[in-house]
Amino acid sequence: MTESSTAPAPSGRVAFGPGALVAAVAVLVLLLAAVLPWTGLGASGWEVVLGRPGVTGLPRLFGTLAVVFGVVGTAVTLSTGRWPAVFVTAAGCAITSVTGLWAIWSQNTSAGTGPGIGLWLALLAMIVLAVRWASYAFSRR
Repeated sequence: MTESSTAPAPSGRVAFGPGALVAAVAVLVLLLAAVLPWTGLGASGWEVVLGRPGVTGLPRLFGTLAVVFGVVGTAVTLSTGRWPAVFVTAAGCAITSVTGLWAIWSQNTSAGTGPGIGLWLALLAMIVLAVRWASYAFSRR
């Protein structure tokens, strides 16, 4: 038998191990991205989520889903350690990542200067979260 760095989780719970740190850092990047500009209008992520006039629907949808699944979903999953939360968060983060790609596409095709650095960082953080949670979800035996 080999020794592992983490103790086995109780029945019905997930043993996250060092992967939890990756998820936590991705959430911090997502929160940082929320204060950076997302649109050519200079709207930050928080302004986009809160409904700043002139912002199209796809960035607003992406921002809302990023808060729900990226921030809240990750926090709930890490704190409860339950498998259903892992599956919901993995699916939500994957859907949010696709929505983020659409949001960037919509900023590139609309009249303006394109997507801001915050939108790109938020998408990167959501992709990292989607991969992290999917790896946990697919590892269940």
